[in-house]
Amino acid sequence: MRFNCAFCGKPADKPASHVNRSRASGLRLYCGRACSGLGRRKWKSKDQRVTEKRDYDAHYRRNNRETLRAKKAAYHNENYDPKAAAVARRKRAPLHAEYCRRPEYKKWKKTYDSYRRAKAYGPASEAFLTLLELTKEIKGRMNNYEIASAARRGIPEDIIDFSEK
Repeated sequence: MRFNCAFCGKPADKPASHVNRSRASGLRLYCGRACSGLGRRKWKSKDQRVTEKRDYDAHYRRNNRETLRAKKAAYHNENYDPKAAAVARRKRAPLHAEYCRRPEYKKWKKTYDSYRRAKAYGPASEAFLTLLELTKEIKGRMNNYEIASAARRGIPEDIIDFSEK
């Protein structure tokens, strides 16, 4: 039976039972698999397709985590060349060194390192960071000689009085 494809509009020929069943169910008729796939996809926006693909990929990765990990490990073992990787690293080394000299990176790295060192103190990490800031402030106001002489003298009793009143 002849009909026009719902996607490309060209005339096509299918068995009468196929055409009648599709029309009775209210389905669109397509000339082949390519038009069928494109015709179903045609009615979705790009954002909708991207969202559906993202959801599908997340679901697939969640359900097939071990299989994917094994495939990636096998691919790495077959294709990794340590000598070529070393050459590539050496080629990028000057760019990385230049990046590390940038002021914004130095500022970020300094903050990152202080928080990383503070993690060693566990629950007292915030106290450690506060101590570092206090030490920095003290060193900004006094030189090492003044700090050492103040430590030798001790804290004057008129500043802190421990006697009960």
